[in-house]
Amino acid sequence: MAELLTTLLKPILSKGATIVWENRNNLTTYFKTKIGSYKNKDIRFSISYLFKIQIPNTNKYLLVKNRRIENQLQPVGGAYKRYGDDSLFNKWEYKPDNNKNGLNVDEKSASDLRFMVKGKYTIEVMNWFESMQEREINPNREFREELLDTNILDTNIFQNINYKHIRRFSKNLVWSDFFSCYEILVFDVFELIPNEEQKLALIELGKVGSNLNKDYAIVDCDNIEQLRYMENEKQVARIGQHTKLIINKRF
Repeated sequence: MAELLTTLLKPILSKGATIVWENRNNLTTYFKTKIGSYKNKDIRFSISYLFKIQIPNTNKYLLVKNRRIENQLQPVGGAYKRYGDDSLFNKWEYKPDNNKNGLNVDEKSASDLRFMVKGKYTIEVMNWFESMQEREINPNREFREELLDTNILDTNIFQNINYKHIRRFSKNLVWSDFFSCYEILVFDVFELIPNEEQKLALIELGKVGSNLNKDYAIVDCDNIEQLRYMENEKQVARIGQHTKLIINKRF
C-alpha cells in the first residue's frame, strides 16, 4: 500500500518541486499570488529601464524632465514596449493604464509595459518578461527620443553608443496610494560607456550647465539623494525617487 501511494504521489511531488525550482527567485510572490490573498486582486506592473549618464570626472549626472509629471527630473529612460498581438495579455485579464488605474495612455505610450492583471497571473507576466519574447530588449529608443531628437546631445557624436547593464531593481506587491492598488515595479539600470569624443561632449555639456527650458539638468549626488534640484538656493524642480538607482541607492 505504501509503495502504491509513493508511486501515485511521486509525479505530483515532482511537479511541485519543479514549480518551486522554476520560481525560486520569486517564491514569496508565487505563494501570495497563486494561493494567498493577492490571487484575485488587480496588480499593476510598471517595467522600465533607465540610463546612468555621468559627466566624466565629476559626481554629476544628466537628467531630463518627465513629460508626464510636471516639473520632475529623472534619468533618461522609460517603460519597455511590448510587441505582438494582445492574445497573451488578454488571457491574463489585462487592463491598460488609464486615468483611473494609472497614467493615461496616448499614442506615444501605447504598448508600454504599464498595465494591470489579476494577481493569479503575476508569475506568468514575470516569466514572460524574463523570456525577452515579444518585447523591447535594449534601451536605445529612449536614449534617441529623449537626448538626440531633442538636440540635448549631438546626434553625429552619439548616434552609436555603448552601455552595460549594471543592475535590476524590483519592488514586489507594494501598495501605491497614488494608484490605489498593489504594484510590481521593475527597473533595469544601464550605464553609458562613452568613447573619447563622447566624453568630451559630456564634459562640455557639464560646463554649459543645466537648462530646464530645454528639459535637462546636470545634477549632483546630494540633490539626487534629497530628491530636489536647487538653483540659487531655491528648489526649482523635484527629482523622481527612482533616480536614486543611478547612484546605487534604493527607494
